[in-house]
Amino acid sequence: MTMTDIWMKLFDTTEFLGLNMGFWVSMIVVAVIIILMNVVFWGMKPKKN
Repeated sequence: MTMTDIWMKLFDTTEFLGLNMGFWVSMIVVAVIIILMNVVFWGMKPKKN
């Protein structure tokens, strides 16, 4: 069973706003990575000389 089949059984569609769900999933993954990188960057303490 593929992800498309599972998605179709749950939501009866594979598109949202005319775009494939793979696009939206990849956008969410990229957004989470960016948020995590910002949290790590802004949480770092500056080095003392």
